[in-house]
Amino acid sequence: MAPSGPHDTPRPARRLAGRCLGAFCPGTSVTPLMTRFAALAVSLLAALSTATPAGAHPHSWIDVRSAVLFADDGRVTGIEQQWTFDELYTSYVVEEMGGGRKPSPKVVAQFASKVIANLEPFRYFVDVTVDGKPVKPARVTQYASEMRGQRLWLRFVLPLATPIDPRRQATAFSVYDPTYYIAMEHADLRAVSLTGAPPTACRPALERTTPAPSVLARAFSMDAGAPADDTLGRQFAQKVVLTCR
Repeated sequence: MAPSGPHDTPRPARRLAGRCLGAFCPGTSVTPLMTRFAALAVSLLAALSTATPAGAHPHSWIDVRSAVLFADDGRVTGIEQQWTFDELYTSYVVEEMGGGRKPSPKVVAQFASKVIANLEPFRYFVDVTVDGKPVKPARVTQYASEMRGQRLWLRFVLPLATPIDPRRQATAFSVYDPTYYIAMEHADLRAVSLTGAPPTACRPALERTTPAPSVLARAFSMDAGAPADDTLGRQFAQKVVLTCR
């Protein structure tokens, strides 16, 4: 894979289904029956069920900023995420939170706790790997949400159950919705930072897998009501790779 910007690969046109996506719906909780990513991505609020479906995946966009957190010994202890939801999607969530009225900052702040609880079974949509193998995160306990202009903003810190030494282990992570119902992207490498005490010779790179034409065609052809494909998102996902010496 080669480093790339967020628009190097063609993407389906930006369309929003006009619906609240399961994990991000303030009134939705994940139950034991929700055993597939499909349940997370396409469960809809009844209040919005009359919205007109839109064609082509994805249906909503999140601008992502990531900060890799380093301890004093140079090991990675976690990854901070900042997600900014697109304006149209924000309008639906805000309407639901406020019951048709503008929600108070206190109500908006409650959005974070509900979303984090829903994302926990899915590793918070953050896939961390060490030497190519997935790493299990610890439970998220630090989070916040607020309105920033006309867009909803969510921040949380994903702690690692075991710190990683990127000088000795190949360390990478991706942020994505497995179904590609939601497109999640870093705008460019400036959206990735290293904080704390990273090794002196340590730098991130932003890479993207180039989807095959058949994958692009499948994404273009899927509408909001199509059965979810939890292998689709990975094929569009950016990857942040750390090189430390």
